[in-house]
Amino acid sequence: MFSILAVTLCFIPLCLYWVKRLTPDRSYLVIAIFWTINGITYTPEIFHWTWYNSVTNLITLYYNLIDAPLIILFFYFFFKKKIFLNLLYAFVIFEALMIAWKGFNFDSGNVIIGLGTLVCLILNIWGISVYFRKVQHTSPENVLVFVNAGLIFYYGLFTIVFFFNYIQFSKITLPYVTFINYLSICMATGLISFGLWKYATARYQEERY
Repeated sequence: MFSILAVTLCFIPLCLYWVKRLTPDRSYLVIAIFWTINGITYTPEIFHWTWYNSVTNLITLYYNLIDAPLIILFFYFFFKKKIFLNLLYAFVIFEALMIAWKGFNFDSGNVIIGLGTLVCLILNIWGISVYFRKVQHTSPENVLVFVNAGLIFYYGLFTIVFFFNYIQFSKITLPYVTFINYLSICMATGLISFGLWKYATARYQEERY
């Protein structure tokens, strides 16, 4: 039931994006897409669809390639600073070099997702620090702090998942690691969904009024 709740919450940001008509803001779209992909990825796993067993590793490898780039893209669309676009290009080049060196497998995937997690944590901690350095905040900035907090929970707890799933795998700890993974998803999507519901408006509407 907890896993079903986690997957269900993954689709809430997309629903809010549609209901609140946030189409002009691409940063909100990226976050909605990010969690929708997570929801789609986990759905076959929690319902134990047999066809998923043969492709689970391949899907994980592809997901690892887009995880960090989507978060970096969110920061680029939100802040509109070229440094984030350069970081995105650099990370994609890094992924290509790792795959060319080690192949498209978990040897390269573990390094990619490990570095990606670190980059995403740093970006979101930086995002929160920027927020608290200001006295007054706009609605998008209020959304941002909830997105940052949610992703810090997600990637912070994912470091535990990463260690026990990719570095020190053990069937004994697997149920606990799975619980932590779904807990991080619930916390992250809950915070982000609240931020979108409470504060998100299309930016052109703010500029108009």
